[in-house]
Amino acid sequence: MVFNTLTKIILSPIYYLIHHNYFFGFIHKKFVNKFNYKDLSFELNIEDIPIQNYSSYLFKTYEFNDRKLIEKNITGKNKSIILGGGLGFIPVLTYKKSYNEILVFEVNNTIIPNLRRNLINNKVKFKIFNKNLVYGKSKNKYFYFTKDFLSTSSKIKTNSKILIKNLEKNKIKNFNNFNTLVIDIEGDEDYYILNINKFKNIKYLFFELHHNLIDNKKISKLMDSLSNNNFYLKDKCFNSYYFER
Repeated sequence: MVFNTLTKIILSPIYYLIHHNYFFGFIHKKFVNKFNYKDLSFELNIEDIPIQNYSSYLFKTYEFNDRKLIEKNITGKNKSIILGGGLGFIPVLTYKKSYNEILVFEVNNTIIPNLRRNLINNKVKFKIFNKNLVYGKSKNKYFYFTKDFLSTSSKIKTNSKILIKNLEKNKIKNFNNFNTLVIDIEGDEDYYILNINKFKNIKYLFFELHHNLIDNKKISKLMDSLSNNNFYLKDKCFNSYYFER
């Protein structure tokens, strides 16, 4: 525990320096403008990506925590639903570890063309939904855009917003055949974790907690919900978690 804490203290400033570095980001955007990882390649044809974010593509720190958990734990047994498509990196990586069709939900309609191209270019079998996945009838809700397209969220209020229609899970063909939920949706993961009992088909759960959006009291409730539904912690990488039941 002490070693892990010291490691975080020492490495966090170094990680942030290369993860959000304007100079390296500028160089990467001007001369590369792609995110290459192993044999995968991702287009970055999105106007609203902050320059400093390109540094994470150069140094391969982009989605580091989630990537580590997926590469280690996703196998052919996983049939995955991805909440938060982004560039397509996590959906592609998930597919390449399982080779089972994936369902991708992305509420930011402006990045879906780039997301779709990256899935096609990396030969992924997929379906994309520009909808908000829900377990039952509920009101459509607003999602807000920030300067960083990765932070589209219902929790981060800005002047730029879009009303996203809900899609009930029972309206999705063969939804119950999918057993894995991968969540990275900027603070909105609480809806799914607190209502995980409504998703009986889910046996494997990957999610990232955004501590700037969820306080310790809420985190405790989330963990209680998982425990009460027979989920146990299988693996962890900083603020990203992998649970099974």
